[in-house]
Amino acid sequence: MEIKTGISLQTKQQLSQLQVESLNILAMSMTELKDFLQNEEIENPLVEYTSGKEEAAPITYKETERFYNGTDRDERRENELYEIEDSEKSLEDLVNTQLQWEQIGETERKIVDFCIQSLEQSGYLMIPPKDIAKDLGVAEEQVEEVLSMLKELEPQGLFASGLEECLLMQVRGMDEEELLSDIIRNHLQDIAEGKISTISRGLKISSAEVRKLIHVIKNLNPRPLNGIGGEKAQYILPDVILEFQDGQWNIELNDKWTGNLQVSDFYIHMMETAQDEELKSYFENKLRRARFIMNAVEQRRTTILGITREILKRQEDYFLGKGQLKPMTLEDIGDVLEIHKSTVSRAIRDKYLRVPSGCVLFRSLFTTGIVSSDGNGDVSRNTVKTKLKELVAAEDKKKPWSDEQLAGLLQDAGMPISRRTVAKYRMELGIGGVFQRKDG
Repeated sequence: MEIKTGISLQTKQQLSQLQVESLNILAMSMTELKDFLQNEEIENPLVEYTSGKEEAAPITYKETERFYNGTDRDERRENELYEIEDSEKSLEDLVNTQLQWEQIGETERKIVDFCIQSLEQSGYLMIPPKDIAKDLGVAEEQVEEVLSMLKELEPQGLFASGLEECLLMQVRGMDEEELLSDIIRNHLQDIAEGKISTISRGLKISSAEVRKLIHVIKNLNPRPLNGIGGEKAQYILPDVILEFQDGQWNIELNDKWTGNLQVSDFYIHMMETAQDEELKSYFENKLRRARFIMNAVEQRRTTILGITREILKRQEDYFLGKGQLKPMTLEDIGDVLEIHKSTVSRAIRDKYLRVPSGCVLFRSLFTTGIVSSDGNGDVSRNTVKTKLKELVAAEDKKKPWSDEQLAGLLQDAGMPISRRTVAKYRMELGIGGVFQRKDG
């Protein structure tokens, strides 16, 4: 009985490890996947890696207009690389694309520009809001409102005040957010010193659980500005290409260049003819590993393409320039594909979609679902925005509501959202801050 229990526990642990690794593969960018596959070839003799065709030259943004008009459509390169020639402008464009402001006050624009120009090379904004307010001659609350929205953008961690906040921003919404946040706030030094037992005692969890959480933290990005706005020309590599031709959509996962894995016939023959049981066992383990990786990569393809198809169904008019972005949550897509919303989140993390108008972050296409306080399901973002406009229109202009007060009023109306989200929606609607709305 004890032996069976031990075997069962070991099997569950192995399954859990494989599930974690499969999710890690799902979250990889194209370049990370290529590096990962190349490393597998080095470590596993049964694996043969075939590199994809190299790109001769990147496509600059100046060329994309001609490209999208169809002039050089037949010359489409397998490596869809887009060079951003002006690195400072690239960061500004990345921010503006995600904010998607139809209307924005002059003061908010001034704050956004100041924050972009003040970013450290790491992607941190080290200047306190009160100092920004003083330098610009604006209210500190206005600066905090803009910063709240900027910190919702990707790459996650951008505009953080330092390492701790950067990491906290990235674990937001994860399954183990509370424990991860506790470690980040209180045990970063313990991680650096390898004090697993100290963290274990502090959080009252097992050492194995601590190691799993540390693994998650070590895979976060401590420098969110890396690869954006540097001195060298920057590149955006779209993970998925979405084209509209002859009245039909074509969806293509842009992974040809990452190469492929296959099992070596030579070593398979060696395994089948091996007389040494230890050698045979070694080959069998490596074969299982190779098959797992190939299955995980194929599952990654299936998941990303499935997500893209569901996004297209909801946002077709938007991609064609015929309409606005419709409310859509990670959970909406997950429910259709029968996967958890956290899996959707991992699949789209830091990934780009190329549409007829250019490259967009997958994340920028999603809105946050709001659960009604009566438990009767989600309230759409448009519904909340409509209510927000009504509240502002009816407020006392001599004493306008603050974002915190508006959040409370929305809560009373069965729409529980944070002050930060109120600020975000307000600015998207072109509604000024409390000081701008005040008469007299």
